[in-house]
Amino acid sequence: MATAAYPILETIYLSFTNTHVVDQTHAFVGLENYRILLHDPEFHGTLRFTLIFIFASTVLEIVLGLLVALFLNARFRGRAVARTINLIPWAIPTIVAALAFQWILDDQSGMFSDWIFKLTGERPALLNSLWGARISLVLINVWKNAPFLAIVFLAGLQGVPEELYEAARVDGANAWRRFWNVTLPMVTPLLITMAMYFVVWQLASFDLVYGLTKGGPGVATNVLAHEIYRQAFLHSKFGFASSISVCLMGLVAVVGLFGVISFRRAEFR
Repeated sequence: MATAAYPILETIYLSFTNTHVVDQTHAFVGLENYRILLHDPEFHGTLRFTLIFIFASTVLEIVLGLLVALFLNARFRGRAVARTINLIPWAIPTIVAALAFQWILDDQSGMFSDWIFKLTGERPALLNSLWGARISLVLINVWKNAPFLAIVFLAGLQGVPEELYEAARVDGANAWRRFWNVTLPMVTPLLITMAMYFVVWQLASFDLVYGLTKGGPGVATNVLAHEIYRQAFLHSKFGFASSISVCLMGLVAVVGLFGVISFRRAEFR
């Protein structure tokens, strides 16, 4: 308990100070850091992209994970091999995947750029354009995390009683109706649980952003966790960085509370 409480309380305390390692300042400034954040357009942009990144990634991860799970739950030759291959992206360390895709998407020597050049004569600079970098970041994040969700959802699908499908077939339900009326209601609590977990977990995403774009171009792909790193370790503003950390903790608490309420409503529906 103490090991968790002390860092949180110390961070909250530092957020009310102007602690700066290089300038050797450590004075109590009250809500000054929060006032700066409230009127800082760069922070607003970082917060906005963080929410876009998290929710776009989570929605795509849930949808793709469920589709892959449905595929892996079907009976076909080589199913065991397919299930094993599915986990490869998730098993790769995030920073390794980020650096690999940074090379793949490089507009001068990258594999993707070379393919496009051979087809069109143009070399797309995805990581140097605002929406190119943002979309790339989201898609790589989905590629990395969807396989884990697929395995979790596969376990949930295997827990659905076969008798329910047999009864639906007797009633004349086609494959779509069986999915909509049997499969989806049975796995909805699991979908909500994993969505909540991934939203909260990805709010602290740092390694993918750091390895792939470092928040660029400019601050177009900057997220809250990376901004905390920038302010604390690049600009030595520990007090200001702590205020961003407190905002991130508050955001996690709100999302977590919303997830718990949604889960209970789905469970008792």
